[in-house]
Formats: sequence, structure tokens, C-alpha cells
Amino acid sequence: MERRLALKNIGKAFGFAVATPTIISILESCGSVDTASWTPAYFSADEASFLTKAVDVLLPKTDTPSASEVNVHVFIDKFIAETYNADAKARVRSGFDAFTSAVLSISGAASVADVTEAQLEQAFTALYGERTDAIASEAYSFAAQFRGMVIDAYKSSEYVGENVLAYLPVPGEYVACDDLDTLTGGVAWAE
Repeated sequence: MERRLALKNIGKAFGFAVATPTIISILESCGSVDTASWTPAYFSADEASFLTKAVDVLLPKTDTPSASEVNVHVFIDKFIAETYNADAKARVRSGFDAFTSAVLSISGAASVADVTEAQLEQAFTALYGERTDAIASEAYSFAAQFRGMVIDAYKSSEYVGENVLAYLPVPGEYVACDDLDTLTGGVAWAE
């Protein structure tokens, strides 16, 4: 029995070892993409335009770049297309469709291409509020997962990791216990 468990864990470790270079290559390739000539791999062109607006509603430009400026939308599209299996892609499709249906219902827009950033912001606010039926629940679930994916992709981008978060490419002195304000000026460490 213990041997089976050990073999199972070795298999998982091998899977993580194989998946990690794929994710790193996706992150690296997204940094140099010209979004004007970008062709989505998983989403349609209209859905990709909608995705771009959605990531910018969640992480707009402030004193830091917006999510689309660091190609978060490109990463999400490529990540789903290249790493998700058929079942996971079907779940994403179902959640995305429920989300876009809810957004269209809330905004009154005719298609995802017609949805404005202001309407998307209104839809996100409504989805995070009261949920009354299964479709809204699935839309909320997708919106919550999408928000997490956007934040993770943003924090993992090269620009944000090196210029916004505390970045130390070669670890220096180890300080076990100290205040974050003292160590990094209050900025979180890059992942």
C-alpha cells in the first residue's frame, strides 16, 4: 500500500516538473506579444476583446500599468488553450458563457462586443451581490475564479514582478522576522 502511495506521489511530482516549464514558457511568450496582432488561441475575437475589457475593469491603469498593458488577457487565453484538458476547457466554456449571459442581461448590450467597461463594472458589482438562480451562481463562480486568475497573472508578469513588487533576483541576506515596511517599503514580494 505504501509503495502505491509513493508511486502516486512520484507521478504527481513528475507532472508538476513537466507542467512548470510549460507555464514558464507561456509567461515568457506573453511578455513580448503585440496585442494589436494577437490572435486568441481559445477565445473568439469578440470574446478576446471582451476579455481585454474585463481584465482592465478588474485591474485598471493607475500609477501601475493596467492588466491588458502587461498582457494578462493573452496569458489567460494561452494558459487555457495550452494547459487545460478537454474537461477543464468545457468547464471554462460553461462558466464563461454563463458569465457573458449574465453580463448581457445586466448591461442590456446586444453582444459581448458591445459591452463597455462601465457596463462590465456594473455587472461585476451585481454578480458579487445577491445571487438568486443557478445561472447567476455559475456566473458568480466564474467571475470569482476569473478575478483570481487575473490577479495571479498580473502579479506573475515580468513588469509587475520587477518594477511594482519587491524583487530580489539573487537572494541576499536572510532576515527571519522583520516588518514588511522595513524590508521592502511595504511592497509585497514578487512571486
